[in-house]
Amino acid sequence: MSAFASFKALVHQRCGLHLEGLAEARLFRAVASLQTSTGLTDNTQLLKKLTSDPALFDQFVSHLTVNETYFCREPDALNWLVSTYLPERLATEEPPLSIFSAGCSSGEEPYSVAMMLFERFGERAKTLFTLTGGDLDHQILAKARQAVYSGMAFRALSPAFKERYFSPYQGRYKLHESLRQWVTFRPFNLLNANEDSPGGPFDVILFRNVSIYFDQQTRRHIHQQLSQLLAPNGILLCGVTETFGNDLGVFELTEARGVFYFRHAEQPGAVPTASLQPPLLSVDNRAGDNIDNGESATIALTSSAGLAPATPTEQAAKNTELENTGLESSDSENKNLENKELEKTATNSITHQLHTAHQLLNQNAFDDAATLLEELLKQQPWSIDALVLSGLVARWQQQPQQAYDYFKRAIYVAPDCWPAHFYLAELYRQGELTDEPLQRKQRYAAVVRLLTTAPTSDGGLETITPPLPPGDARFLAERYLNTVDITLATASTTQGVG
Repeated sequence: MSAFASFKALVHQRCGLHLEGLAEARLFRAVASLQTSTGLTDNTQLLKKLTSDPALFDQFVSHLTVNETYFCREPDALNWLVSTYLPERLATEEPPLSIFSAGCSSGEEPYSVAMMLFERFGERAKTLFTLTGGDLDHQILAKARQAVYSGMAFRALSPAFKERYFSPYQGRYKLHESLRQWVTFRPFNLLNANEDSPGGPFDVILFRNVSIYFDQQTRRHIHQQLSQLLAPNGILLCGVTETFGNDLGVFELTEARGVFYFRHAEQPGAVPTASLQPPLLSVDNRAGDNIDNGESATIALTSSAGLAPATPTEQAAKNTELENTGLESSDSENKNLENKELEKTATNSITHQLHTAHQLLNQNAFDDAATLLEELLKQQPWSIDALVLSGLVARWQQQPQQAYDYFKRAIYVAPDCWPAHFYLAELYRQGELTDEPLQRKQRYAAVVRLLTTAPTSDGGLETITPPLPPGDARFLAERYLNTVDITLATASTTQGVG
Protein backbone atom coordinates (compact mmCIF):
# COMPACT_ATOMS: atom_id res chain seq x y z
CA MET A 1 0.00 0.00 0.00
CA SER A 2 2.97 2.35 0.55
CA ALA A 3 3.63 2.36 -3.20
CA PHE A 4 0.06 3.44 -3.91
CA ALA A 5 0.37 6.13 -1.26
CA SER A 6 3.22 7.58 -3.33
CA PHE A 7 0.98 7.65 -6.42
CA LYS A 8 -1.74 9.38 -4.39
CA ALA A 9 0.73 11.98 -3.17
CA LEU A 10 1.99 12.68 -6.70
CA VAL A 11 -1.53 13.16 -8.09
CA HIS A 12 -2.55 15.38 -5.16
CA GLN A 13 0.58 17.48 -5.51
CA ARG A 14 0.19 18.06 -9.24
CA CYS A 15 -3.59 18.05 -9.69
CA GLY A 16 -5.13 18.40 -6.24
CA LEU A 17 -7.25 15.28 -6.75
CA HIS A 18 -8.27 13.61 -3.50
CA LEU A 19 -8.18 9.84 -4.09
CA GLU A 20 -9.72 8.25 -1.02
CA GLY A 21 -12.48 5.75 -0.38
CA LEU A 22 -13.85 4.07 -3.47
CA ALA A 23 -11.74 6.43 -5.61
CA GLU A 24 -8.83 4.19 -4.68
CA ALA A 25 -10.24 1.53 -7.00
CA ARG A 26 -9.71 3.86 -9.97
CA LEU A 27 -6.16 4.48 -8.79
CA PHE A 28 -5.39 0.75 -8.65
CA ARG A 29 -6.85 0.25 -12.15
CA ALA A 30 -4.87 3.21 -13.49
CA VAL A 31 -1.62 1.83 -12.07
CA ALA A 32 -2.38 -1.61 -13.50
CA SER A 33 -3.09 -0.07 -16.92
CA LEU A 34 0.23 1.76 -16.88
CA GLN A 35 2.06 -1.40 -15.87
CA THR A 36 0.62 -3.09 -18.95
CA SER A 37 1.33 -0.23 -21.35
CA THR A 38 4.89 0.42 -20.13
CA GLY A 39 5.96 -3.12 -19.25
CA LEU A 40 7.08 -1.85 -15.83
CA THR A 41 5.81 -4.09 -13.05
CA ASP A 42 7.92 -2.50 -10.34
CA ASN A 43 5.93 0.38 -8.86
CA THR A 44 9.03 2.30 -7.81
CA GLN A 45 10.27 2.35 -11.42
CA LEU A 46 6.79 3.17 -12.69
CA LEU A 47 6.45 6.07 -10.26
CA LYS A 48 9.84 7.42 -11.34
CA LYS A 49 8.87 7.28 -15.03
CA LEU A 50 5.46 8.78 -14.27
CA THR A 51 7.14 11.69 -12.51
CA SER A 52 9.49 12.44 -15.41
CA ASP A 53 7.19 11.78 -18.40
CA PRO A 54 4.41 14.43 -18.82
CA ALA A 55 2.62 12.49 -21.57
CA LEU A 56 2.50 9.36 -19.45
CA PHE A 57 1.22 11.37 -16.49
CA ASP A 58 -1.55 12.79 -18.67
CA GLN A 59 -2.52 9.26 -19.67
CA PHE A 60 -2.52 8.29 -15.99
CA VAL A 61 -4.75 11.19 -14.95
CA SER A 62 -7.32 10.33 -17.62
CA HIS A 63 -8.14 7.16 -15.64
CA LEU A 64 -8.68 8.94 -12.33
CA THR A 65 -11.77 11.14 -12.79
CA VAL A 66 -15.37 10.25 -13.46
CA ASN A 67 -16.22 12.25 -16.58
CA GLU A 68 -19.96 11.95 -16.04
CA THR A 69 -21.78 14.97 -17.41
CA TYR A 70 -24.59 15.84 -19.81
CA PHE A 71 -26.16 18.72 -21.72
CA CYS A 72 -28.14 21.43 -19.90
CA ARG A 73 -27.26 20.19 -16.43
CA GLU A 74 -28.90 22.32 -13.70
CA PRO A 75 -30.84 24.43 -16.23
CA ASP A 76 -32.12 27.05 -13.77
CA ALA A 77 -28.66 28.55 -13.38
CA LEU A 78 -27.91 28.41 -17.11
CA ASN A 79 -31.28 29.99 -17.99
CA TRP A 80 -30.63 32.84 -15.55
CA LEU A 81 -27.13 33.30 -16.96
CA VAL A 82 -28.28 33.53 -20.58
CA SER A 83 -31.63 35.28 -20.19
CA THR A 84 -30.86 37.71 -17.35
CA TYR A 85 -27.25 38.14 -16.30
CA LEU A 86 -25.48 38.31 -19.67
CA PRO A 87 -28.03 40.71 -21.26
CA GLU A 88 -27.60 42.98 -18.23
CA ARG A 89 -23.82 42.85 -18.62
CA LEU A 90 -24.06 43.68 -22.32
CA ALA A 91 -25.92 46.86 -21.38
CA THR A 92 -22.87 48.13 -19.47
CA GLU A 93 -19.90 46.28 -21.01
CA GLU A 94 -18.42 46.27 -24.49
CA PRO A 95 -18.59 42.86 -26.19
CA PRO A 96 -17.33 40.28 -26.48
CA LEU A 97 -18.00 38.90 -23.01
CA SER A 98 -15.86 35.89 -22.16
CA ILE A 99 -17.16 32.67 -20.59
CA PHE A 100 -14.90 29.94 -19.23
CA SER A 101 -15.91 26.39 -18.24
CA ALA A 102 -13.31 25.22 -15.70
CA GLY A 103 -13.17 21.43 -15.60
CA CYS A 104 -15.23 21.17 -18.78
CA SER A 105 -14.78 17.38 -19.17
CA SER A 106 -16.09 16.22 -22.58
CA GLY A 107 -17.56 19.61 -23.46
CA GLU A 108 -21.26 19.27 -22.69
CA GLU A 109 -21.31 22.35 -20.43
CA PRO A 110 -19.73 24.95 -22.78
CA TYR A 111 -21.67 23.53 -25.74
CA SER A 112 -24.90 23.84 -23.69
CA VAL A 113 -24.13 27.52 -23.11
CA ALA A 114 -23.37 27.91 -26.82
CA MET A 115 -26.74 26.46 -27.83
CA MET A 116 -28.63 28.59 -25.33
CA LEU A 117 -26.81 31.77 -26.38
CA PHE A 118 -27.55 31.00 -30.01
CA GLU A 119 -31.22 30.57 -29.14
CA ARG A 120 -31.24 33.92 -27.34
CA PHE A 121 -29.09 36.04 -29.69
CA GLY A 122 -28.95 34.13 -32.99
CA GLU A 123 -25.83 34.41 -35.17
CA ARG A 124 -24.95 37.64 -33.38
CA ALA A 125 -24.04 35.55 -30.31
CA LYS A 126 -20.69 34.65 -31.88
CA THR A 127 -19.66 38.31 -31.92
CA LEU A 128 -21.04 39.00 -28.44
CA PHE A 129 -19.41 36.11 -26.53
CA THR A 130 -16.30 33.96 -26.48
CA LEU A 131 -16.52 30.43 -25.07
CA THR A 132 -13.60 28.48 -23.64
CA GLY A 133 -13.41 25.09 -21.93
CA GLY A 134 -10.47 23.90 -19.88
CA ASP A 135 -9.60 20.53 -18.37
CA LEU A 136 -6.58 18.70 -17.04
CA ASP A 137 -7.34 15.52 -18.99
CA HIS A 138 -5.92 15.81 -22.52
CA GLN A 139 -7.83 12.74 -23.71
CA ILE A 140 -11.18 14.07 -22.61
CA LEU A 141 -10.38 17.41 -24.29
CA ALA A 142 -9.83 15.55 -27.57
CA LYS A 143 -13.32 14.08 -27.17
CA ALA A 144 -14.73 17.54 -26.46
CA ARG A 145 -13.22 18.91 -29.67
CA GLN A 146 -14.81 16.09 -31.67
CA ALA A 147 -18.26 16.97 -30.22
CA VAL A 148 -19.73 13.52 -30.89
CA TYR A 149 -22.16 12.22 -28.25
CA SER A 150 -24.67 9.53 -27.51
CA GLY A 151 -26.94 8.04 -24.85
CA MET A 152 -27.09 9.68 -21.45
CA ALA A 153 -25.40 12.90 -22.62
CA PHE A 154 -28.82 13.95 -23.99
CA ARG A 155 -30.93 12.96 -20.99
CA ALA A 156 -31.78 16.56 -20.02
CA LEU A 157 -31.69 18.11 -23.50
CA SER A 158 -35.00 18.82 -25.19
CA PRO A 159 -35.69 16.83 -28.37
CA ALA A 160 -36.06 20.15 -30.21
CA PHE A 161 -32.52 21.22 -29.26
CA LYS A 162 -31.12 17.83 -30.22
CA GLU A 163 -32.78 17.96 -33.61
CA ARG A 164 -31.77 21.58 -34.20
CA TYR A 165 -28.10 21.41 -33.23
CA PHE A 166 -27.02 17.81 -33.84
CA SER A 167 -26.81 15.52 -36.86
CA PRO A 168 -26.61 11.70 -36.92
CA TYR A 169 -23.01 10.53 -37.13
CA GLN A 170 -21.83 6.90 -37.15
CA GLY A 171 -24.57 5.70 -34.83
CA ARG A 172 -24.21 8.76 -32.56
CA TYR A 173 -24.81 12.51 -32.89
CA LYS A 174 -22.40 15.28 -33.83
CA LEU A 175 -22.76 18.94 -32.92
CA HIS A 176 -23.11 21.27 -35.87
CA GLU A 177 -19.78 22.60 -37.07
CA SER A 178 -20.55 26.30 -36.55
CA LEU A 179 -21.12 25.76 -32.82
CA ARG A 180 -18.25 23.31 -32.46
CA GLN A 181 -15.78 25.84 -33.86
CA TRP A 182 -17.15 28.58 -31.63
CA VAL A 183 -15.88 26.87 -28.44
CA THR A 184 -12.13 26.75 -27.78
CA PHE A 185 -10.70 23.99 -25.58
CA ARG A 186 -7.41 24.32 -23.71
CA PRO A 187 -5.45 22.22 -21.20
CA PHE A 188 -6.01 23.70 -17.76
CA ASN A 189 -4.70 22.80 -14.30
CA LEU A 190 -6.97 24.18 -11.58
CA LEU A 191 -4.03 24.31 -9.16
CA ASN A 192 -2.03 26.69 -11.30
CA ALA A 193 -3.85 29.32 -13.33
CA ASN A 194 -0.57 30.48 -14.86
CA GLU A 195 0.27 27.04 -16.24
CA ASP A 196 -1.36 26.49 -19.66
CA SER A 197 -3.37 29.66 -19.03
CA PRO A 198 -6.80 29.66 -20.69
CA GLY A 199 -6.63 33.43 -21.14
CA GLY A 200 -8.94 35.83 -19.41
CA PRO A 201 -9.91 37.76 -17.53
CA PHE A 202 -13.30 36.08 -17.84
CA ASP A 203 -16.68 37.65 -17.25
CA VAL A 204 -18.16 34.30 -16.22
CA ILE A 205 -16.39 31.22 -14.86
CA LEU A 206 -18.36 27.99 -14.55
CA PHE A 207 -16.89 25.78 -11.84
CA ARG A 208 -19.78 23.35 -11.55
CA ASN A 209 -19.76 19.79 -10.25
CA VAL A 210 -15.97 19.75 -10.15
CA SER A 211 -15.08 20.63 -6.56
CA ILE A 212 -16.20 17.20 -5.32
CA TYR A 213 -12.78 15.88 -6.31
CA PHE A 214 -10.92 18.20 -3.93
CA ASP A 215 -10.60 18.61 -0.19
CA GLN A 216 -11.44 21.95 1.41
CA GLN A 217 -7.86 23.25 1.54
CA THR A 218 -7.39 22.48 -2.15
CA ARG A 219 -10.71 24.10 -3.04
CA ARG A 220 -9.65 27.29 -1.30
CA HIS A 221 -6.40 27.29 -3.28
CA ILE A 222 -8.36 26.73 -6.50
CA HIS A 223 -10.60 29.69 -5.68
CA GLN A 224 -7.50 31.85 -5.24
CA GLN A 225 -6.31 30.72 -8.67
CA LEU A 226 -9.71 31.35 -10.28
CA SER A 227 -9.85 34.81 -8.70
CA GLN A 228 -6.86 35.72 -10.89
CA LEU A 229 -8.83 34.72 -13.99
CA LEU A 230 -12.12 36.40 -13.04
CA ALA A 231 -12.78 39.93 -14.28
CA PRO A 232 -13.23 42.54 -11.50
CA ASN A 233 -17.02 42.50 -11.87
CA GLY A 234 -17.32 38.93 -13.15
CA ILE A 235 -19.11 36.00 -11.50
CA LEU A 236 -18.23 32.43 -10.55
CA LEU A 237 -21.00 29.81 -10.78
CA CYS A 238 -20.74 26.54 -8.84
CA GLY A 239 -23.03 23.51 -8.86
CA VAL A 240 -26.24 23.84 -6.86
CA THR A 241 -25.26 21.31 -4.18
CA GLU A 242 -21.68 22.62 -4.07
CA THR A 243 -22.43 26.29 -3.51
CA PHE A 244 -22.20 26.50 0.26
CA GLY A 245 -19.25 24.11 0.34
CA ASN A 246 -17.40 26.59 -1.87
CA ASP A 247 -18.09 29.58 0.36
CA LEU A 248 -14.50 29.68 1.61
CA GLY A 249 -13.85 33.37 2.14
CA VAL A 250 -12.12 34.02 -1.19
CA PHE A 251 -15.24 35.28 -2.95
CA GLU A 252 -18.47 36.86 -1.77
CA LEU A 253 -21.57 34.65 -2.03
CA THR A 254 -24.46 36.46 -3.75
CA GLU A 255 -28.02 35.67 -4.76
CA ALA A 256 -30.03 36.96 -7.71
CA ARG A 257 -33.52 35.68 -8.46
CA GLY A 258 -32.97 32.40 -6.69
CA VAL A 259 -29.57 31.69 -8.28
CA PHE A 260 -26.46 31.68 -6.09
CA TYR A 261 -23.07 32.75 -7.40
CA PHE A 262 -19.75 34.21 -6.27
CA ARG A 263 -18.08 37.50 -7.08
CA HIS A 264 -15.09 39.50 -5.91
CA ALA A 265 -15.80 41.06 -2.53
CA GLU A 266 -17.17 44.61 -2.46
CA GLN A 267 -17.92 44.66 -6.18
CA PRO A 268 -21.19 46.08 -7.53
CA GLY A 269 -23.57 43.56 -9.03
CA ALA A 270 -24.77 43.79 -12.64
CA VAL A 271 -28.27 42.74 -11.60
CA PRO A 272 -30.21 43.25 -8.35
CA THR A 273 -28.44 41.08 -5.81
CA ALA A 274 -28.27 40.32 -2.13
CA SER A 275 -25.06 39.45 -0.36
CA LEU A 276 -25.36 36.35 1.73
CA GLN A 277 -23.74 34.95 4.79
CA PRO A 278 -23.63 31.19 5.40
CA PRO A 279 -26.57 30.27 7.63
CA LEU A 280 -25.56 29.88 11.25
CA LEU A 281 -27.57 26.69 11.45
CA SER A 282 -25.07 24.89 9.24
CA VAL A 283 -21.90 25.81 11.12
CA ASP A 284 -21.33 22.25 12.30
CA ASN A 285 -22.54 20.55 9.15
CA ARG A 286 -21.37 22.58 6.17
CA ALA A 287 -21.57 21.28 2.62
CA GLY A 288 -17.79 21.59 2.42
CA ASP A 289 -17.41 18.89 5.03
CA ASN A 290 -19.75 16.65 3.08
CA ILE A 291 -18.03 16.82 -0.32
CA ASP A 292 -14.39 16.51 0.57
CA ASN A 293 -14.33 12.84 -0.31
CA GLY A 294 -17.35 12.64 -2.58
CA GLU A 295 -17.51 11.40 -6.14
CA SER A 296 -20.68 12.87 -7.60
CA ALA A 297 -20.95 15.69 -10.04
CA THR A 298 -24.06 17.22 -8.30
CA ILE A 299 -24.71 15.58 -4.88
CA ALA A 300 -22.77 15.60 -1.65
CA LEU A 301 -23.17 12.60 0.62
CA THR A 302 -20.92 11.25 3.33
CA SER A 303 -20.76 8.08 5.35
CA SER A 304 -21.35 8.26 9.10
CA ALA A 305 -18.33 7.42 11.17
CA GLY A 306 -18.26 4.29 13.25
CA LEU A 307 -20.94 2.39 11.34
CA ALA A 308 -18.81 0.14 9.18
CA PRO A 309 -19.43 -3.59 9.61
CA ALA A 310 -16.90 -5.75 11.36
CA THR A 311 -14.11 -7.09 9.21
CA PRO A 312 -13.98 -10.88 8.57
CA THR A 313 -11.07 -11.14 11.04
CA GLU A 314 -12.95 -9.22 13.71
CA GLN A 315 -16.06 -11.28 13.13
CA ALA A 316 -14.10 -14.51 13.37
CA ALA A 317 -12.60 -13.36 16.67
CA LYS A 318 -16.07 -12.61 17.99
CA ASN A 319 -17.33 -16.01 16.91
CA THR A 320 -14.42 -17.69 18.68
CA GLU A 321 -15.19 -15.71 21.80
CA LEU A 322 -18.78 -16.86 21.66
CA GLU A 323 -17.70 -20.47 21.32
CA ASN A 324 -15.51 -20.22 24.40
CA THR A 325 -18.29 -18.57 26.34
CA GLY A 326 -20.62 -21.33 25.37
CA LEU A 327 -18.45 -23.91 27.11
CA GLU A 328 -19.12 -22.21 30.39
CA SER A 329 -22.70 -21.10 29.82
CA SER A 330 -25.99 -22.86 29.70
CA ASP A 331 -27.51 -23.84 26.35
CA SER A 332 -30.14 -21.12 26.60
CA GLU A 333 -27.61 -18.39 27.37
CA ASN A 334 -25.45 -19.51 24.48
CA LYS A 335 -28.49 -19.47 22.18
CA ASN A 336 -29.32 -15.92 23.24
CA LEU A 337 -25.79 -14.78 22.52
CA GLU A 338 -25.85 -16.40 19.10
CA ASN A 339 -29.18 -14.75 18.27
CA LYS A 340 -27.90 -11.34 19.33
CA GLU A 341 -24.77 -11.82 17.28
CA LEU A 342 -26.81 -12.80 14.23
CA GLU A 343 -28.97 -9.70 14.65
CA LYS A 344 -25.86 -7.55 14.94
CA THR A 345 -24.34 -9.12 11.84
CA ALA A 346 -27.56 -8.50 9.89
CA THR A 347 -27.62 -4.87 11.03
CA ASN A 348 -24.00 -4.42 10.03
CA SER A 349 -24.74 -5.97 6.63
CA ILE A 350 -27.56 -3.49 5.97
CA THR A 351 -25.39 -0.60 7.11
CA HIS A 352 -22.62 -1.75 4.82
CA GLN A 353 -25.04 -2.01 1.90
CA LEU A 354 -26.31 1.52 2.52
CA HIS A 355 -22.78 2.93 2.60
CA THR A 356 -21.91 1.05 -0.56
CA ALA A 357 -25.06 2.27 -2.35
CA HIS A 358 -24.43 5.83 -1.33
CA GLN A 359 -20.82 5.61 -2.52
CA LEU A 360 -21.99 4.17 -5.84
CA LEU A 361 -24.35 7.13 -6.16
CA ASN A 362 -21.44 9.49 -5.52
CA GLN A 363 -19.51 7.71 -8.29
CA ASN A 364 -22.45 8.14 -10.70
CA ALA A 365 -22.79 4.34 -10.87
CA PHE A 366 -26.56 4.74 -10.86
CA ASP A 367 -27.53 1.34 -12.21
CA ASP A 368 -25.37 -0.48 -9.66
CA ALA A 369 -26.73 1.68 -6.85
CA ALA A 370 -30.32 1.04 -7.96
CA THR A 371 -29.77 -2.73 -8.07
CA LEU A 372 -28.26 -2.79 -4.59
CA LEU A 373 -31.00 -0.58 -3.13
CA GLU A 374 -33.73 -2.70 -4.72
CA GLU A 375 -32.36 -5.76 -2.93
CA LEU A 376 -31.97 -3.84 0.31
CA LEU A 377 -35.57 -2.64 0.22
CA LYS A 378 -36.70 -6.25 -0.12
CA GLN A 379 -35.07 -6.84 3.28
CA GLN A 380 -36.04 -3.50 4.83
CA PRO A 381 -38.97 -2.07 2.84
CA TRP A 382 -39.36 0.91 5.19
CA SER A 383 -35.72 1.93 5.57
CA ILE A 384 -35.69 5.75 5.44
CA ASP A 385 -32.07 5.80 4.27
CA ALA A 386 -32.74 3.34 1.45
CA LEU A 387 -35.90 5.15 0.32
CA VAL A 388 -34.19 8.56 0.18
CA LEU A 389 -31.15 7.13 -1.64
CA SER A 390 -33.45 5.30 -4.07
CA GLY A 391 -35.28 8.55 -4.79
CA LEU A 392 -32.00 10.37 -5.51
CA VAL A 393 -30.82 7.55 -7.77
CA ALA A 394 -34.13 7.58 -9.67
CA ARG A 395 -33.75 11.35 -10.24
CA TRP A 396 -30.36 10.89 -11.83
CA GLN A 397 -31.73 8.06 -13.94
CA GLN A 398 -34.33 10.49 -15.28
CA GLN A 399 -37.21 8.62 -13.60
CA PRO A 400 -38.99 11.45 -11.78
CA GLN A 401 -42.23 9.56 -11.10
CA GLN A 402 -40.29 6.72 -9.49
CA ALA A 403 -38.30 9.26 -7.47
CA TYR A 404 -41.59 10.84 -6.37
CA ASP A 405 -42.88 7.45 -5.18
CA TYR A 406 -39.74 6.78 -3.11
CA PHE A 407 -39.81 10.21 -1.45
CA LYS A 408 -43.54 9.86 -0.69
CA ARG A 409 -42.91 6.46 0.92
CA ALA A 410 -40.16 8.00 3.05
CA ILE A 411 -42.56 10.71 4.26
CA TYR A 412 -45.22 8.08 4.99
CA VAL A 413 -42.75 6.24 7.25
CA ALA A 414 -41.22 9.38 8.76
CA PRO A 415 -43.28 12.59 8.32
CA ASP A 416 -40.32 14.59 9.69
CA CYS A 417 -38.03 13.40 6.86
CA TRP A 418 -37.22 16.89 5.59
CA PRO A 419 -34.83 15.63 2.82
CA ALA A 420 -37.77 13.80 1.22
CA HIS A 421 -39.95 16.94 1.45
CA PHE A 422 -37.14 19.04 -0.05
CA TYR A 423 -36.51 16.76 -3.02
CA LEU A 424 -40.21 16.35 -3.73
CA ALA A 425 -40.37 20.13 -4.08
CA GLU A 426 -37.29 20.06 -6.31
CA LEU A 427 -38.98 17.61 -8.69
CA TYR A 428 -41.58 20.32 -9.33
CA ARG A 429 -39.22 23.31 -9.31
CA GLN A 430 -36.74 21.72 -11.71
CA GLY A 431 -39.49 20.75 -14.14
CA GLU A 432 -38.93 17.00 -13.73
CA LEU A 433 -42.62 16.73 -12.91
CA THR A 434 -45.34 19.05 -14.17
CA ASP A 435 -45.13 22.00 -11.82
CA GLU A 436 -47.74 22.26 -9.09
CA PRO A 437 -47.00 25.47 -7.18
CA LEU A 438 -49.22 24.55 -4.24
CA GLN A 439 -47.48 21.19 -3.85
CA ARG A 440 -44.10 22.91 -4.16
CA LYS A 441 -45.12 25.43 -1.49
CA GLN A 442 -46.34 22.69 0.85
CA ARG A 443 -43.07 20.77 0.67
CA TYR A 444 -40.74 23.74 1.08
CA ALA A 445 -42.90 24.98 3.97
CA ALA A 446 -42.55 21.57 5.61
CA VAL A 447 -38.75 21.82 5.35
CA VAL A 448 -38.75 25.27 6.94
CA ARG A 449 -41.15 24.18 9.70
CA LEU A 450 -39.23 21.00 10.55
CA LEU A 451 -35.81 22.66 10.57
CA THR A 452 -37.07 25.65 12.56
CA THR A 453 -38.26 23.24 15.26
CA ALA A 454 -35.14 21.04 15.10
CA PRO A 455 -32.33 22.97 13.32
CA THR A 456 -29.86 20.06 13.28
CA SER A 457 -32.34 17.29 12.50
CA ASP A 458 -31.12 14.36 10.40
CA GLY A 459 -34.64 13.89 9.06
CA GLY A 460 -34.91 10.35 10.37
CA LEU A 461 -31.83 9.11 8.49
CA GLU A 462 -29.93 6.59 10.57
CA THR A 463 -26.87 5.69 8.49
CA ILE A 464 -26.18 8.31 5.84
CA THR A 465 -25.98 12.03 6.47
CA PRO A 466 -28.61 14.26 4.83
CA PRO A 467 -27.86 15.04 1.15
CA LEU A 468 -27.77 18.72 2.13
CA PRO A 469 -26.76 20.12 5.53
CA PRO A 470 -29.92 21.11 7.45
CA GLY A 471 -28.98 24.79 7.62
CA ASP A 472 -28.38 24.99 3.90
CA ALA A 473 -31.64 23.15 3.14
CA ARG A 474 -33.65 25.56 5.28
CA PHE A 475 -31.85 28.53 3.72
CA LEU A 476 -32.73 27.36 0.19
CA ALA A 477 -36.27 26.31 1.10
CA GLU A 478 -37.05 29.77 2.53
CA ARG A 479 -35.97 31.45 -0.69
CA TYR A 480 -37.73 28.99 -2.96
CA LEU A 481 -40.83 29.38 -0.79
CA ASN A 482 -40.72 33.13 -1.40
CA THR A 483 -40.45 32.49 -5.15
CA VAL A 484 -43.45 30.19 -5.22
CA ASP A 485 -45.47 32.71 -3.20
CA ILE A 486 -44.77 35.31 -5.90
CA THR A 487 -45.80 32.79 -8.57
CA LEU A 488 -49.08 32.05 -6.80
CA ALA A 489 -49.78 35.73 -6.21
CA THR A 490 -49.17 36.54 -9.87
CA ALA A 491 -51.45 33.71 -10.98
CA SER A 492 -54.17 34.89 -8.62
CA THR A 493 -53.94 38.46 -9.93
CA THR A 494 -54.08 37.27 -13.52
CA GLN A 495 -57.15 35.16 -12.83
CA GLY A 496 -58.81 38.06 -11.06
CA VAL A 497 -58.27 40.36 -14.03
CA GLY A 498 -59.70 37.74 -16.37
